[in-house]
Amino acid sequence: MTNEKTVLDADKAIAGRLAAYTAKKLLEGHEVVIVNSGKAVFSGNPKKIVERYSGKRGIQQKSNPDKSPKFPRRPDLFLKKVVFGMLPTSRRSTRKACMSRLRCYLGVPKQFQGKAEKKVKTADELSHKPVSIEKVCLDLGWQKGSD
Repeated sequence: MTNEKTVLDADKAIAGRLAAYTAKKLLEGHEVVIVNSGKAVFSGNPKKIVERYSGKRGIQQKSNPDKSPKFPRRPDLFLKKVVFGMLPTSRRSTRKACMSRLRCYLGVPKQFQGKAEKKVKTADELSHKPVSIEKVCLDLGWQKGSD
């Protein structure tokens, strides 16, 4: 296991590709920092994307609602949950250790300015207009600036 730190800029990066790349780096033992996580994008129909994630937020157990799955509205936590879904489910201890090595930020903290890399496909290469994670989170009820 290595303790190398990888800093990724999520600005216009496709969320699924970014999450897959991040999951691979985490499994290799790297520490990963994602900056501008609200600016990552989904490709596809914006209405269907919002509908899909609002459906996930509405899941509730009837016997004990407190034990229902939670799905965040804040963009940095939202992207973290997407990365979590890319990690293997069979090894829970590995999954937990990987998530402890991941940090997501809405902006760019001072210590990471100028260090961010672009390693994945960006929205500039898409044939249609993408929707940002920040826009999806706003449609899910996130109140920008209140967190």
